[in-house]
Amino acid sequence: MNFKVHHSPFTIHYSPVSDLRNLPSVDKLLQTEFAAGLISEFGRPLTLHAARFTLDFIRQRFDDLKSVPVEIEILKRMETTLRIWAAPTLRPVINASGVIIHTNLGRAPLSNAVIQAIQEIA
Repeated sequence: MNFKVHHSPFTIHYSPVSDLRNLPSVDKLLQTEFAAGLISEFGRPLTLHAARFTLDFIRQRFDDLKSVPVEIEILKRMETTLRIWAAPTLRPVINASGVIIHTNLGRAPLSNAVIQAIQEIA
């Protein structure tokens, strides 16, 4: 583990040097064969955005992660992000509300109060 010395007039504090400097650059990630496959499937702009998003996420969560993921893990996280973003959000449904309302409306028996109200209006 690397350590960095913080000088103080009273004590010397040791803290781990950030491994964040070991994160690959966005350009390096996009030049891999794995990323080339993502670019062909999702397009360069979205893949670029996913690379930036993933690296930002790792930087923000570095304290929880305790170490920088290896390059292939970063690329797989990018792929997962892209698949989530590109997943269809619409679901097929059957809209039968018109069938139920319109076909039953004509057959529905009307109460005497409704018949009287219709006659008063007409």
